[in-house]
Amino acid sequence: MKIVSLFNVKGGVGKTTLAYLIALNLSKKDKKVLILDGDTQANFTQFIYKIVHNKKTILDAFKDDISAEELIIKSPLKDYPNIDLIPSDLSLSVLSEYLTIKTSREKVAFKWFKKNISTLKNYDYILIDLSPSYDLIARNFLFISDSIITPLEFQDIASIRGCELFYQKYNEDLEEMGEINEAKRAIVINSYTSRKLTSGDIFMDYLDRFDSIKKDLADVKISESTIVKNCVLNKLSIDDYCRKIKKAHKVREELNDLIEELINKEVL
Repeated sequence: MKIVSLFNVKGGVGKTTLAYLIALNLSKKDKKVLILDGDTQANFTQFIYKIVHNKKTILDAFKDDISAEELIIKSPLKDYPNIDLIPSDLSLSVLSEYLTIKTSREKVAFKWFKKNISTLKNYDYILIDLSPSYDLIARNFLFISDSIITPLEFQDIASIRGCELFYQKYNEDLEEMGEINEAKRAIVINSYTSRKLTSGDIFMDYLDRFDSIKKDLADVKISESTIVKNCVLNKLSIDDYCRKIKKAHKVREELNDLIEELINKEVL
């Protein structure tokens, strides 16, 4: 079992979409994947399950000690039975407030995972999609993560600053807690284009200032493409969507190459 969180302080960088693409790709490699939607916007839940639902969320797990077995929605995507889901909804917005009153408030997730390990260890991967806010919810899950993937939006300098701010605060918190940072880290550039753009040059020049980010930067970039959006809308992996439309696309190979790179680097 490997716990992988996707996080950036900056929103709108393609975090949930990247998590979706990775999850479906891994499931097609016969890996058992649990998605934990820890984002108050619940986008991942809407992608693969329902916009409105009455299922329990991780808030219920922490607040009322609901077990993982009771919480998990089995195979919400019928074409991808290896993917299960712990959903989110708007009620998750009060989770951070709830955590503030708990003893050892940064370790509530750790205690729940430990208590439910007999269920959770059946998964090869637990992918955690987090809100773009370095709050108690994020810290709880980041502190138990084996790996952290941070997407950057090409041409969006704020996404670089968001990553740097996260790295800074995360390292400070680990030092204050006396914890050793053993999580593997990877940074992935989304919506990339090789077209010569002034905004692209500015982005890459700004990125070059941050050695802490550059050392974790994945070699493979994911290109800007409507194919990615259509995969999500059709609830298909990139491989399956390309087969459906009977067209090859470079983003399909990019994703496969990225997954291979992340596996080789032990991020996945």
